[in-house]
Amino acid sequence: MSKLTPCRCAIYYKPSVLLITPSLLAGASFTLSQRASCRAAVKTLSTSTKQAPRRGRLKSLYRPTQSLKPGIVDHQPLLPAVPAELLNFRLRLGDAELEAVVKSYPNLLKARLLEAEDSGEIARLLHYGLRSQEKLMRSNALDKHVKEFQDHYKKRRLPPHPDASLHLIGYFKESKQYDAGVEFWHWVVKQDNNYVDLRTYGAAIELLAIYGQTLEYCEEVYSHGLKRFPESFNEYHLSPGAIISQRHQPTTLRKTSLTLMQGITRARLIHGHWRSAYMALDTALRLHPTQIPSHFFRIFSEERPVNEAYQIFCLLCQSGSPMKPYDLNWLLCDLVDGQEIGSGNITNIDLALAVINAIRLYAASGHSVGAIHINILFKSFFNLVLTAEAGHGPNATGGSPTLFTTINHIFSIFPLLGTVPNISTYNTVIAAAGRMRNREMLDWARATLSDSEILPNEITLACLLDASSKISGAAGVESVWTSRDPALALTPSLWAALAKATVNVGNVEFLHKQIALHHVPDQKQGNPMRKIQTELASAGSSQPLLARKDEALPEFQSSLTLFFEAIQTFRISLGDPNFHNLKKLPAARGSIWSTDDTVQEEWQKKLYDELSVDPTALARIEAAASTETVGVEDAPVEAGFESTTGFPLDELRYRNWKGINDLLQHAELFEARMEQSVNKAILEGKPSRLARSTRGLRLGGPARQRLLIPQLRQHFDDISHMRANPPTEAEWRTRILHLRRADE
Repeated sequence: MSKLTPCRCAIYYKPSVLLITPSLLAGASFTLSQRASCRAAVKTLSTSTKQAPRRGRLKSLYRPTQSLKPGIVDHQPLLPAVPAELLNFRLRLGDAELEAVVKSYPNLLKARLLEAEDSGEIARLLHYGLRSQEKLMRSNALDKHVKEFQDHYKKRRLPPHPDASLHLIGYFKESKQYDAGVEFWHWVVKQDNNYVDLRTYGAAIELLAIYGQTLEYCEEVYSHGLKRFPESFNEYHLSPGAIISQRHQPTTLRKTSLTLMQGITRARLIHGHWRSAYMALDTALRLHPTQIPSHFFRIFSEERPVNEAYQIFCLLCQSGSPMKPYDLNWLLCDLVDGQEIGSGNITNIDLALAVINAIRLYAASGHSVGAIHINILFKSFFNLVLTAEAGHGPNATGGSPTLFTTINHIFSIFPLLGTVPNISTYNTVIAAAGRMRNREMLDWARATLSDSEILPNEITLACLLDASSKISGAAGVESVWTSRDPALALTPSLWAALAKATVNVGNVEFLHKQIALHHVPDQKQGNPMRKIQTELASAGSSQPLLARKDEALPEFQSSLTLFFEAIQTFRISLGDPNFHNLKKLPAARGSIWSTDDTVQEEWQKKLYDELSVDPTALARIEAAASTETVGVEDAPVEAGFESTTGFPLDELRYRNWKGINDLLQHAELFEARMEQSVNKAILEGKPSRLARSTRGLRLGGPARQRLLIPQLRQHFDDISHMRANPPTEAEWRTRILHLRRADE
């Protein structure tokens, strides 16, 4: 049986006639030669009508892996001929040419040539246009096109399609036009099923939750969607206690919408119902363990602490679910932002090791790691080094083999991952050398950059000025400035960097000479002098770079050794032929601080079978086991499926179940600590950003992670206490069953 891959439009060619199939073209397949013939035909007809299309990929709605016999082209028409203008329009849709689409769209609308699938594709392109921010179609222009499309859609000049409704809601949500989005939802939900499906309901629930609707209202919308689309008994299968008949097989459920699950999960998290949110994720992992959209990770990473987001990321990579490069980037930045430089926070090394493991799992699950991700790995490493340096001042470990060996090992990872360092890589190393006052490291970075074919940029010069001011003094700053690339534009930011460097070395006179030499305009005429004056005004107000804590040095020298060993292990695993088979590789850290270390596997297996196997089937298997010594997992079954990462589906579902249990325990401990912190702040009458962030006013990015640093340290203490006091089987069982009853 052929495997089908979703694409855009299927085109058949007959001399002088071009034909296009409907959205579900069963059994059609194309060879490369056939597709080339189609493209040539499009070009020929377009040229004859003076409509030469730009080059792009020809896409089909379904492209089977098994194709027809090479060289055979079906010259018989399947549908009536399609005008060349419409064909070109669909090609431009497939090639995501936003400007061309919006120009030709009105003419096709007047001619009533557009079909339902076209409506969905236009809305998709407008939605993605917001995400990519096309240079020619920014903000107001894009909003105008969306409004026109919405008007045509609501006036029924465009044929309806659930995809069109889905992307319109997504556009309004991401552009923060919540009023317009909610108004559109209230209209579209009253239309027939040609306009909406379960995915539309999921997108609407997420929009409504962000808009400020109560969780009760969002749950009502969720229930209404399940009742409106009862196919495949979704209301049962999407419930937390649903049982899958064959755990070793993929589910055959259709129209079980993961987008619906995403929407209600976000709503529950926004309103603080973390247990029911995790049970929704548990349901999704049970039904479709290898197909979880990466959006699940993003909503948890925005609403939960970094240790929980990391564990969900590991679960999705382990299952082979598709992830995006910016998902990894987001996680790594949060992990690095959670590190405390210059303190004795033991969580620093745990977060640094999590950075390594996240990159390893992402690569092992078949995704491409970029230079930007390795650059963040460098930052995490330098955070550890800077903390160790806090013990004994500059160069405490600067000349040690561990530092430079680790740097060289990280550089050697680039080619093994199929990527190369970029200028940001060297900027990171130069900036770290300055912060550590490490002359040897600075010289090495400059020499390595000079030997490469990478050209320095504005940030490179700023980093060199800052590092030289801390290491080489006035002479070093002057040398860096005078030897800069003449082609590099002297931007206001560069003048500010020079001002800061000259202030650091007490050589402001050199700055004024350069201002006069280059005729820098004053504040009334331009921006550079304003930035320079800001730097001069802040002279002497900067704090010491590192807080000295001598007692922290031994612990963090040990941390550097652990990091070095983890990098070595990563390098070795990249050469392992089983690198993409996570079942055969040494286990990666799926949790920063695991709660399962003291729980026996037998307890977990027993409870899992009770909760995931039909009681009558379980009784039958146990009866057979008592006479034939055959266990639940040893019972004869037909051959199962494996994930792309090498795990049989029954094992993968079991590992996911254990992961959710671990996450529920982490979340319970974290929420208890958060409640204590909030209550303390209220009693003391102090304004608490932490209190506000737990009540719906969420903070994003580095600010949020820095705010949670004390809670993460306390959370580590709670986990350590749990490990020191392992539960009995009855205690563990009671706790897990309590946490999984999300309605309590």
